[in-house]
Amino acid sequence: MTQETKIPFFLVWRYLKRSNKWTFLLIVFLMAIAFINLVFITSLFAGIIESANNQIIDTYTGHLAMSPAEGEKVIPNVAEAINKIESTDRVKAASAQIFLPANISFNNRSGSWPVVAIDPEAERRVTNVANKMTSGSYLDVTDTDQIIIGRQIAGGEGVEMDAFSFKGAKIGDQVKLTLDGLTKNFTIKGIFYTKFIDTDQRAFITQAALDSITPNYQGIATNIVVRLDEKGDEQEVIDQLRARGLNLSFYTWKEVAGLMATVTDSFLFINALMTSVAILIAAVTIFIVIYIDISSKRQQIGVLRAIGIKSYLIRSTYVIQTAVYSVFGVLLGLAILFGALVPYFNAHPFELPIGDATLAVSTVDLIFRAELIIWVALGSGLIPAFLITRVKILDAIFNR
Repeated sequence: MTQETKIPFFLVWRYLKRSNKWTFLLIVFLMAIAFINLVFITSLFAGIIESANNQIIDTYTGHLAMSPAEGEKVIPNVAEAINKIESTDRVKAASAQIFLPANISFNNRSGSWPVVAIDPEAERRVTNVANKMTSGSYLDVTDTDQIIIGRQIAGGEGVEMDAFSFKGAKIGDQVKLTLDGLTKNFTIKGIFYTKFIDTDQRAFITQAALDSITPNYQGIATNIVVRLDEKGDEQEVIDQLRARGLNLSFYTWKEVAGLMATVTDSFLFINALMTSVAILIAAVTIFIVIYIDISSKRQQIGVLRAIGIKSYLIRSTYVIQTAVYSVFGVLLGLAILFGALVPYFNAHPFELPIGDATLAVSTVDLIFRAELIIWVALGSGLIPAFLITRVKILDAIFNR
């Protein structure tokens, strides 16, 4: 490094050493706020999208859903199919479901909500509906006259679909289920609320209860939902199952998402828009801070130019100074983010109609935005430095 190129570093060191520490901390704090604003918005929308995706997987489809082969109405030999699925690598559990063309009625109100016959223990291993009971309890394998219903069916104050519900059915109430011309009374054993509206419009009975109404559904299923070790293994598992001769129609949770996929796409668009706004705000904030800081040293810059220090070295000084501000701002922002914001929202998540959302911070995205805020700061610092060094030396010294 030549003596000339050392000048900007020397000037930055002298300035930081002699500057008002509170001014330095204030500028760093403003940089930290600009960085947090950029990361927080992205993390919040990522958290909302992740929450919506998890709701689909955890309450509705699992990671994979399987339906009868094209042209077929049911999945035959379902026990054999389940054994093949559960013995496949990366598969945690599978649950057979039978969607029934049934009607449920209560107090002169009725509806054709999806009624699903399940093995409660198998379903518990794939979805988490069993953990979402707001009143009553989940089904036992031996229940033959018990039913659990979603909040949107039960209805009541604050229910989104209350106009089409039972208007406040409670635990212990009797409902009438009609299937294939046969009718049976069921007692509401539990009411669940998953915050995923498609799931909350379902009712569940046991396979034993279905067998007590009619034997026509033994050994078959209309749907199989599967939980994998982790998200992202879906296509590999599908390929393995096809190779093992499982002739079914396969769908990943993304393909079944439907309306929720549209919602998450909308959030991605809003996220991109809000990120652009946050970058603009950060750039303007940093520009103003650096411009005021440089303008206050107008005379000092004029003197430095008068004694022979070249303009590009002075500009380099303020670029380095801005880099110091932005790096310390990013570090302070990270401390606030992971020391306060993330723990707080983990303990107190945003309660949304599609699920509870926390801040989902991606390491790659965080590094990208940290670099982005530094580059924005450097650009915003270079502009006022360039402008101030274009002023005539005497005008700068005498503030003209």
